[in-house]
Amino acid sequence: MTISNKHLNILSEAISSYSFPFAYYDFINDRPSFQQTMILVEKLIRDDLVSGDLELVKNGLSNVLYWGFAQVGYRDQRVSIFRNQVSKGQLYDAAKLFPNINGDGLHEIKKLRLPQFSGMSFISKVRMFLDPIQYVILDKQILEMNKTSFVTILKAISFGPNETQIRISDNNCSVYLSWCKKCVTISKIYFDSKYRAVDVERGFFTLIQNKRANNAAEILSLA
Repeated sequence: MTISNKHLNILSEAISSYSFPFAYYDFINDRPSFQQTMILVEKLIRDDLVSGDLELVKNGLSNVLYWGFAQVGYRDQRVSIFRNQVSKGQLYDAAKLFPNINGDGLHEIKKLRLPQFSGMSFISKVRMFLDPIQYVILDKQILEMNKTSFVTILKAISFGPNETQIRISDNNCSVYLSWCKKCVTISKIYFDSKYRAVDVERGFFTLIQNKRANNAAEILSLA
């Protein structure tokens, strides 16, 4: 199967119209710091995560939460909980892992036991910020595609009706990696590698946010 030009245009427009807040907090000067593009947010967070400096790693992880919770009222509470509860030992282990992470690395990030980073949503956000060219986010918003009639690679996810977050399991990590690779492949085959994996994922996210999960799932099923 191939994606039609009509569907490619839909996805391309969604990628271009991605409008999640470019949220970043300057913890050194204790103030929000407006960034003009998501690329700048990504660079600032990645630089902190791979710095090897425990305080900067702490700030980088705090900003993953600050950005990820940008549209919800309890964002500052979640960031505060993390900053108050994370230990130097956890930050030390994270500082060693992040510059040298291999593959999807989800199990390794999970093993750090970082406060507020226990499920797929925010663990995959960390992986995305470390390498947005190859890795994406998998959260409950993306899984809205599973509520449609279209069969996609995401159907294999294990996420029960009573679960509040997507578990980090061998099966779910396999689905995550397939999702990352699919986003890379879509860019390579249909957009001449114009987009990074995360840009493609954000196109699907935008469609879902705009109540077009059916369009998103149909496109993914054809890719």
